[in-house]
Amino acid sequence: MSPIIGQPTEPAVLDLPKVGTKSTEPSLMRVRSVLEVDVAVEALQHVARYDSMRLETYRQKENLADRICISPIDSALALRFDDVGYFNRVYCADQAFLERLPEIESFYRGGSFGCELVAPPSDESGSFRISRPGWAPVHHYVWLHHPNCTALWSIQATPFDIRPPKAAERQQFLLAYLRAFEAQEDRIPAALRNMRHLFDRPELDFLMAWHGGTLAGVAILMRCGSTALLCAGAALPEFREMGCHAALLAARIRLASEAGCRQIYSWAELGGQSHANMERIGLEAVGTTTTWRYSAEND
Repeated sequence: MSPIIGQPTEPAVLDLPKVGTKSTEPSLMRVRSVLEVDVAVEALQHVARYDSMRLETYRQKENLADRICISPIDSALALRFDDVGYFNRVYCADQAFLERLPEIESFYRGGSFGCELVAPPSDESGSFRISRPGWAPVHHYVWLHHPNCTALWSIQATPFDIRPPKAAERQQFLLAYLRAFEAQEDRIPAALRNMRHLFDRPELDFLMAWHGGTLAGVAILMRCGSTALLCAGAALPEFREMGCHAALLAARIRLASEAGCRQIYSWAELGGQSHANMERIGLEAVGTTTTWRYSAEND
């Protein structure tokens, strides 16, 4: 594996330019402006920062330098974790990755998971294609944004009590997170060991949604200067379609606003319930992405 890059206390990030604001017309079916696609690239940058921060935290705190690798490949950022399939991802800021596919394939060779390549946001859904053997499209995501999270903040009645976890509730938070995201049972002990360190990250905020005395959902917010990223929000299966996810969205937007954040970003499965909830609360779609899975077995 390639060596870890960057400073030992800072996550690796994509080196992307600052961009302007986007148009406010919300539609996934039209060709998007250049500025909108640039805002979608900013959203991708924040997601890449979130994932690389988590891996760097696990690498340092659990001495996993032999299992975790983070490496830039041209303008792309490649993440590899030999124990967890999700983290084997390549975040691509632009089309330069098309010339570096052999290097990307080599980076993941010998691992158990291959990788999932997050293609750059495009002005037309699915405009990037990979024709090399071993690659196949797997998911379609939408990038979402609002330039002023305070404008989204509204107080609405909800049956859920939303608050940060107490110290004694942290493991319960993590178990609910893993259950909501359908983690494999045999992976849960290692995930708990790794994820407990996230509570020490100053840029992360954690929320739990309670219905009566029952935990209904969990969510995380990441802050970076004047921006915030909605990440890892989910309702437990028995509380879905009851407004829990929407309540967690609203609570995080309020938290971001109170922390002085202005712009807010997120991403979701294109056309899924999370996507619908985010647009309903006021975020606007600024681009779409197709992800491509590489497996050497498919070569």
